Amino acid sequence: MANSDNVIRAGLTPKLRDVPHLVATLTYASSEATKHLVPPRPLGARSRFSTLYDPPISEFAVVKIDIPAGERERHLGMDGPSIAVVMEGKGSVVWGGEERLELELGMGDVVYVGAGIGLDMWAGGDGLVLYRAFVEIG
Repeated sequence: MANSDNVIRAGLTPKLRDVPHLVATLTYASSEATKHLVPPRPLGARSRFSTLYDPPISEFAVVKIDIPAGERERHLGMDGPSIAVVMEGKGSVVWGGEERLELELGMGDVVYVGAGIGLDMWAGGDGLVLYRAFVEIG
């Protein structure tokens, strides 16, 4: 759900539920599935293993990072914070300037990345697949 103060509750809450208002605001028009597809594109010219999924909303975008075994991917710092989830494999992520910090990653790990922090990601022997969510790239 996009960031909003305009919430119409319909259940699973002790707060006011306004089911009639919710039903009145829903659209039941069907359309082709292709209308809702988000076409993937490369994250940037220097990115070899990152695919951007950027839906037509400003609050959210996702990058799939699929690094083959023994390879490295670099992401420059983003304007805002992001969160990455490791879906497959093992590897590591490195950040920081002179005092480089490294974190070993495995399936199920979640990493918070602060605004402006660049990352170097390395894949282990089985490769590394992460999904990184963030506010839309300008």
